[in-house]
Parts: sequence; C-alpha cells; structure tokens
Amino acid sequence: MPVLSVENITKHFGAVEALKGVTFSVERGEVVALVGDNGAGKSTLVKIISGVYQPSGGAFYLNDTPCIFPNPAAAMAAGIETVYQHLALIEQLDVADNIYLGRELWRGGALGKLFGWMDRATMRRETAQALSGLHIKIPAPTLPVRMMSGGQRQAVAIGRALLWGRELLILDEPTAALGVEETEQVLEMIEKLRAERGISFLVISHNMQDVYRIADKIVVLRQGRHVKTLNKSETSPQDIVAYITGAKE
Repeated sequence: MPVLSVENITKHFGAVEALKGVTFSVERGEVVALVGDNGAGKSTLVKIISGVYQPSGGAFYLNDTPCIFPNPAAAMAAGIETVYQHLALIEQLDVADNIYLGRELWRGGALGKLFGWMDRATMRRETAQALSGLHIKIPAPTLPVRMMSGGQRQAVAIGRALLWGRELLILDEPTAALGVEETEQVLEMIEKLRAERGISFLVISHNMQDVYRIADKIVVLRQGRHVKTLNKSETSPQDIVAYITGAKE
C-alpha cells in the first residue's frame, strides 16, 4: 500500500487551470522528487497535499484513506509535515523552542500553561536525544537559531518535521541557497533517514544533480500536467531535463 496516492488532481484559480489531472504515488521508504519549471504546478500540488488548498477535482489518499484537509493543521494531525523553503523558524528562539513550537510542554498541566510555566529542561533534553537519533548534527539545543548556519537551520526544520511527521515528509527546495558542504550534509541526512527509518519523502527541487542522487522516482510536471514518472535506474539527469523542457514527451 502506498503511503500517498494522488489520483487525477486538478486545481482551478478562476479561469486559470493550475493542475490538470496529476497522478502518482509515494511508497513507504521512498524518496519521490517533484520536478518542473517555474509555473509547472509543483507548489500548488504540495499545498493541496499539505492542506493549504483544496483540490478542484480528483482525490488523494494517505495509507489508502481518502484525505480532505480543511487546513494545514489537519494534514499535520494525519502525519504529513512540510518544510518550506523559508523554513518557518523563529530566529530569536533556541533549537528546542523551535522544535516544540506550537507543541510546548508545560509544568503543572493546564495551570502551568495558564501561567506560562514552560518545561524547557524537558524540551531541550528530548530535542537533543531525538535529533541525535535522527543523525541530525546541530549545536546545543539552547543555541538561538539566528546564530546558526543555513545548513544547521535546514537540519532543525527537517528535524522538527521528522519528530512530528509520522507518514510523509515534504521538502521544498531543501538545498537551495546552501553551500557545497551544507548541501552534502542535508542529502546525507535524507539518505540515512530513508535507509534506517523508512521515512517517505516528497521533495521539490530544481537541482537535477541532487534529484538524481537521492530520488528513487521522479515525477515531472509541465504547465500543470503530469508529463512522466521516471525511475532513476532507467533514466539520466539529461532525460529529466528533456522532459521538463518538452524536448521529450
């Protein structure tokens, strides 16, 4: 049973048809890359899966259960976590506070929450243990995010998604604006998490080298249409670009 099945999804914004019948699946423990030029419909599709938009037609399923997410919180509750390119981290907060943002632990139950008695000691201890187990290398969980490098910030955002996402992790341009060494760290992290924990990923990327390295399967969109699904073992980076540009059909 696929973790995610997308069947004939369409999306209209007034007279504009952003998606025109997209169909693909993500198996458990599989990395699927979603590629296409700007305006191909990648972000629209991801926002439908993550509960930001509602589809105009078609359906998608999580573990064979039909999904209708009225908002992103519903998608997160179902086990789908999305790391957008802007990361959505609060720079003034430390690593643990960002990991538990919106899921804070409180001392003294409801009364502690009322008076703001946050259990930071437990949050920091559990953050350090969890990120270590996920092979995510970051400085101390007490370090403010503003003092971290781009790769470290990306690791924190991915770590937060992994801690709370039980079924599917969506990464939007995970290596954009990173240096060579930081890009390598992020790609290695994805490979280890797939191999050792069976995490399922849906990755948007314009970097064909990254796509060809980490993806098991590549879904190509062009002008809102699903052009081709390619198995990495049967294709090349040049073929992927050819399908994206329309040189191949």
